[in-house]
Parts: sequence; C-alpha cells; structure tokens
Amino acid sequence: MGYELGDEILGRLRGTFQLSSGEFVALSARRDGDPFRVLVAVIISQNTSERNAFEAFGRLSSSVGLTPEAILKAGVDAVREAIRPAGLQDSKSAAIVEAARLTLEKYGGDLRRLLELGEEAVRRELTAVRGIGYKTVDVLLASFGYPVLPVDTHVRRVARRLGLSRSSSYLGIRRDLERVFRPEVRFEAHLLLIKLGREVCKAREPRCAGCPLSDLCAYYRAQLRAA
Repeated sequence: MGYELGDEILGRLRGTFQLSSGEFVALSARRDGDPFRVLVAVIISQNTSERNAFEAFGRLSSSVGLTPEAILKAGVDAVREAIRPAGLQDSKSAAIVEAARLTLEKYGGDLRRLLELGEEAVRRELTAVRGIGYKTVDVLLASFGYPVLPVDTHVRRVARRLGLSRSSSYLGIRRDLERVFRPEVRFEAHLLLIKLGREVCKAREPRCAGCPLSDLCAYYRAQLRAA
C-alpha cells in the first residue's frame, strides 16, 4: 500500500492545526531529551485531561523531582500525593515508582540505555511494569524517533470514523494506521489526529461541517446518506 492517502491527510491537518509543546505534557517533557521524564509524563497523562496532567507533572517536579533517584527516595506515598490532580493516583504512582526502580537498577538511572536496545526490548521491559501498556510505551518510542504511531482514545475514534481502520483492538488500529502514514511522520500524525479529535471530531456532536477531512470520511458520508 502506498502512503498517498496519509500524505493527503497530513497535509490538510498541517494546514489546519499548529502543534505546540504546551498542549501535550509528553511533548513538553521531551524538551530536555530525558526519556524517563517522558515516560513519567505519559503515565500521568493516562485517562485524564492535558490540563490535569500538566498540573500533576509540575507538582511532581517541584515536590519530589523527576529523576529515578528522587522518586525512589521520596517513595510511592509522596508520588501519589503529588500526582493526585491527574486522578488514578494509586495505580499511576505505583507504575512511576516501579519504572524508576527498573531504570535505576538495570540502566544506571538512564533510560536512554534501554532505548538503545531497540523497540522490542523497550516493549518487553516496560510492559512488564504494572500500569504501563502499549500506548504508553508507543508514545515513548515515537518521542525518540521510533516509527510507531501511538493510538489514544482520540486517534482511535478518528481512525474508525475516517474508515482508516475497522479494527477494535489497539494493535489492529496501530497496524492499519502505520500502513497509511510514512514511518518518518507517524509521531506528527499521532499528534495531529489527537488535535482533530479534540477540536473537531469530538465523541459527541462532531463538527463535520468544519472538518478538513470531511470529503475523505466514511462517517460523514454515512451521515449524509442517512439525512
């Protein structure tokens, strides 16, 4: 399969939306190049708004610190209290502490050493930590140059409405989207599809009339036929 459709979608989304690190906690955390900070940010951002994730991430940074050493020294109770604004603090704090332990004990406190071992090693190590799943690992991988396309709730909804995937599984949707978008643009596509889902292709009352992809959209065509 060629990437022509993905190129067309990406071109239209680039012309509609601007991406800013201030909108995505993981993107903001990536600025200093430390993958552990990104991993923590993605764990915090699970099942919450970016606003809440930014608040929790900032609280953790100021009250505990964002290094594996600082997190292990502080302990799970301190991490739990710091990230409370993001919700699910019990499971998230446990995952953050275990990720810190793994990073410190196996990789000398530098998660870049794990990333250098390749995609499968990263997946194997991190998904063994309770509370870290496919999407969290994929965002980390994509943030540091691996050609994967993470699927969050917005990306899932947009992909299925557009007709880019009929799968209901995470791995199936990721596979289908990676057939549409070139390897080198998959992280950008992930972010732009999230923007589309947040601002236009909402779960309730999608704004189809203002969508830059409406003529490519299976959902929109079905709505027109039903009208």
